Amino acid sequence: MRKIAFIGVGNMAGAIINGAVKNGFLEYSRLILSDRFPAQCAPYVAKGAVAAPSPKEAAQNADCIVLSVKPQNFPEILPQLAEVEGIRDKLIITIAAGISTETIKTALRGAPVVRVMPNTPMLIGMGVSAICSTPDVSAEDFAFARSLFEASGSVTVIDEADMNRIISVTGSSPAYVFSFIDAIYKSALAQGIPDEGMLDCVCDVVIGAATLLKKGGLTPEEQIRRVTSKGGTTEQAMRVLADRDFHGVIMDAMLACTARAEEMGKQNRG
Repeated sequence: MRKIAFIGVGNMAGAIINGAVKNGFLEYSRLILSDRFPAQCAPYVAKGAVAAPSPKEAAQNADCIVLSVKPQNFPEILPQLAEVEGIRDKLIITIAAGISTETIKTALRGAPVVRVMPNTPMLIGMGVSAICSTPDVSAEDFAFARSLFEASGSVTVIDEADMNRIISVTGSSPAYVFSFIDAIYKSALAQGIPDEGMLDCVCDVVIGAATLLKKGGLTPEEQIRRVTSKGGTTEQAMRVLADRDFHGVIMDAMLACTARAEEMGKQNRG
């Protein structure tokens, strides 16, 4: 079993670690952790992981390095890792938005890089991760990286050219869904419906609708037509959404997300 160094031990790193351990893919004793806040490492150290005093020392003793710091921290972290002996022979996995594999490869002397965009439902084992890699990543290394994320949800393989765009589809989209749920929930309260159990009710509606769409064999438009009776309540609601350009608002939000990912990538290349 490989030794894995996590550089940055925030919520997403925790979701990856816990999912992999829970599914038997990883053992705490094979983890080497580095975070600027040592308290972040403490829960895992208590279970057998090792905390290193610096990113360089964490990476030095690992076979695989997971870069799970924020994109703005890469200019600080990458030069430290570039000093690691044998860095070009270690598998690098990055989950940072907007930072290309080329940027990381160049900084780390040609090390093989797998880029992944996970999302927060990984915290409950229902994540959706998009993954791509550089051509020099071996089939074995790619399978390893993929399995690491499959332990906490589903994985889709894409071309890196689509990676910044997929962030708007899978990475940032839970926030859109949370906002949609929040709007329905608060509207219910505003209409005088009792609060008790209402948020759970709305969540169950969204889960049920998504599951029906996934398993029902119909397109979103076909499912909308099934629930929208002529002259009925749903039709009135859908007219309001159409009048306010609901689809257009979501598209604009997604394009803004992609634009920011591209901007972050340019900043970190510079």
